[in-house]
Amino acid sequence: MPDGWSRPLDAERLADGRTDIDFAIPLRELSRLSPQLARGEGMARGRASFVRERTLAVVDLAVDASVPLTCQRCLQPMEWPVASRARVAIVNDATAADRVAPEFETVIAPGGRISVGELVEEELLLALPIIALHPEGEACGAQAVDESDGKTQKPFAELAALLKRSP
Repeated sequence: MPDGWSRPLDAERLADGRTDIDFAIPLRELSRLSPQLARGEGMARGRASFVRERTLAVVDLAVDASVPLTCQRCLQPMEWPVASRARVAIVNDATAADRVAPEFETVIAPGGRISVGELVEEELLLALPIIALHPEGEACGAQAVDESDGKTQKPFAELAALLKRSP
């Protein structure tokens, strides 16, 4: 299934057949994720296992990826590791979504059709930080710049003197 991850599939039929789908999706192919990427490379790999639980089509989704983001402190590329596991109930409408047990994430798929790519993209977006920063202890370009000159930057230090000179 080379590009099968992008085709909408019948979740009910897959759940009844207890189907497992292994995937490898180029991150740049995920339209909502790609604008956030620092580079157009990287893959999301994993497995979507469809099962039937409590009359619902459920996907046990495992996603592993290293997402290239831009550190908002130093504006240099960084890798954000994602190792996500989720249990997703697929329902047809909002009324059915209200009845899903809280241990499941819920996805509304009109007609019961959804692509593996949509599930993976949603999981990756949920796993990304609100503001991408290098983790503590990891080299960040902004820290290297601050330490190199030894001076603390105070951009408004002269503001008080300028305001006193106003005509």
